[in-house]
Amino acid sequence: MRSTMLSPRVETSPIILTPHAPSSSLGRFDGNGANRRAMFLCSRSAILILDKFRLDGKAALVTGAGTGLGAAMALGLAEAGADVAVLGRRVNLVEETARRIESLGRRAIAIGADVTQAEDVARAVEETEEAFGSVDVLVNGAGVINADPSADVSPEDFRFVVDVNLTGAFLCAQAAGRGMLARGSGSIVNIGTFLGERGHRPARAAYNASKYGVVGLTKSLAMEWGGRGVRVNCICPGVHRTPMLAPALEDPGVEEGLKEKTILGRMGEPEDIVGLAVFLASDASAYITGESIFEDGGGWL
Repeated sequence: MRSTMLSPRVETSPIILTPHAPSSSLGRFDGNGANRRAMFLCSRSAILILDKFRLDGKAALVTGAGTGLGAAMALGLAEAGADVAVLGRRVNLVEETARRIESLGRRAIAIGADVTQAEDVARAVEETEEAFGSVDVLVNGAGVINADPSADVSPEDFRFVVDVNLTGAFLCAQAAGRGMLARGSGSIVNIGTFLGERGHRPARAAYNASKYGVVGLTKSLAMEWGGRGVRVNCICPGVHRTPMLAPALEDPGVEEGLKEKTILGRMGEPEDIVGLAVFLASDASAYITGESIFEDGGGWL
């Protein structure tokens, strides 16, 4: 349902038109035309572009939604109209995110789960489908990092990073994707990193390798599932002010150094990723799949 307000008193203000508006509407309001424009705005032909970004009637599952980028994206999807299942290992954090979503007037469930465990992932998808009827949008936001020098990182630590960042993304896409394929529609948004394609930093072997894998997974699933109505894209964020980065930012020089390497001259905030996530989840991006889109303030161009 759309709701549009018409203010006939702004006769001297330029009118904002949709592509379907008649050419005679170009120009300025006149009082006599208010009724005609009101009828147009109420008609089926007046499909405003912002409607394509809405997620009303859809259900989303967001992993890593306890804090940081995951929580921000979960809230953004809810603001766009989706009901949201929030998943994370720390139940108290995802419960708080769920409460914030409910305060927006949307339904939410909190799921304690580990994305590296296939049984946990299957249960999370099942609980989401039971609560909301389907999983229309999946955001693979769960992620970890290891900054040990490559000569020192243990096989167990390397494996853990890859298991969370890459295997976890695959398991979630596989479990949620089955229902999407059966319905013939769905959108999966993976989270890579600007380091996954654009640049490199030392002591990030496990992280970089896992995120390169996420980009490859995105392209592979997009090619395999695109003909069956399921789109798969990847956001490659830059450096954002999140709890994961908080220890490093205790050194003021770190933040200043990051700002200097970013064209926009600042660090990202969690809210900066939200618009892109909503875009890729919604019908506004209906002709986009297999893409890795950088959201990094122009850093490392």
